[in-house]
Amino acid sequence: MDSLTQIVLGAAVGEVVLGRKVGNKAMLWGALAGTIPDLDVYQSLIFDSLTANELHRGFSHSILFSLIFAPLLAWILVRKEKILLATLVGVILAYPALSTGNPWIIGILSATFVVCLFFILKNEYVQKATKWEWTKLFFWSLITHPLLDCHTTWGTQLLWPLPYKLAWNNIFVIDPLYTVPFLVFVIIAMFYHRQSNTRKYLNWAGLAVSSLYMIWSLGVKWYTYKVFEDNLESKGIVYSRLTTVPTPMNTFLWSATADGDTVLYSGLYSIFDKDQDVKFHAIQTNHGFVSNYSEDNVLKRLKFLSKGWYVINTDNPDTLVYNDARFGPMYLGNTPQYGFGYQLTDDHGALQAEAQRPKPKGEMINRLLGTLWNRIWGE
Repeated sequence: MDSLTQIVLGAAVGEVVLGRKVGNKAMLWGALAGTIPDLDVYQSLIFDSLTANELHRGFSHSILFSLIFAPLLAWILVRKEKILLATLVGVILAYPALSTGNPWIIGILSATFVVCLFFILKNEYVQKATKWEWTKLFFWSLITHPLLDCHTTWGTQLLWPLPYKLAWNNIFVIDPLYTVPFLVFVIIAMFYHRQSNTRKYLNWAGLAVSSLYMIWSLGVKWYTYKVFEDNLESKGIVYSRLTTVPTPMNTFLWSATADGDTVLYSGLYSIFDKDQDVKFHAIQTNHGFVSNYSEDNVLKRLKFLSKGWYVINTDNPDTLVYNDARFGPMYLGNTPQYGFGYQLTDDHGALQAEAQRPKPKGEMINRLLGTLWNRIWGE
């Protein structure tokens, strides 16, 4: 999920574990711990884009990582809390500065870090909790991060070093209906005394509401999956497997992709549709364009990463694009728009892959959002 969601979840978990003893400090450290697994984004500054994507949500999102780093972070905190706090804040703020290279962003983030550092060094830190109590806070704040990410389409390598990512495909990486109510409850809870029952109930209410929404998403996934299955059967479409995912930022409109070997059948269904008749679009996979590379290591890695769901885009005869089809397309008219893929080039008979994510601007964004909004409501 997005960084804000993980911060809110981490803060709420920290409050549950240690809030009554250390107050808002539990929320602060829970929020920071909830951000740590996503620091694997630094890999994109070191490795090529394909390798970085393979490693993303890998070791840092595993049970083993939480078991190792929870006691380590607790050990550092009880000895050098200021140093740990300053380091984590600096590392978190540094990535967007390094990755964008934008002077304005670098300046704003640098100023933010200086202000944070001033308050970090100014305050006195008295330990009110034991190393074991901090270990519990760090463990639960760390492990709930990948557990939440398992619900997304990308998934997490929770059982690292096993290579498979667990992905339950029931929530989009950004979903305001999950995050915003949760955030409101946690923020209000912050203003109550650490021993206040109101604070405790507000925090638990945030956890309960977000959890109920997650359960709702699983229920809607099951319901819409059956709708798609019934439609494929009634239309006589032959397929070998079916995947369904929520469309961006909601759990009302779902996208289905059925594997018909040489074509992918893509359809949308909203729980607000007037009927359950799903229109499927047949998208040519164009796998034949890479058939000469069947033993190529890069192609094998791409197939493993996308779980075999892919479409080769051949709009430009000189360039092939490997579209990751797990997330399903959005449509402007009848044209499928895939949101993520890799540009393929031939380097002396071997494939090279460079990740590319279309960045629509202005009018295109408005059209996509307008299409999404209207389709959610059955239009």
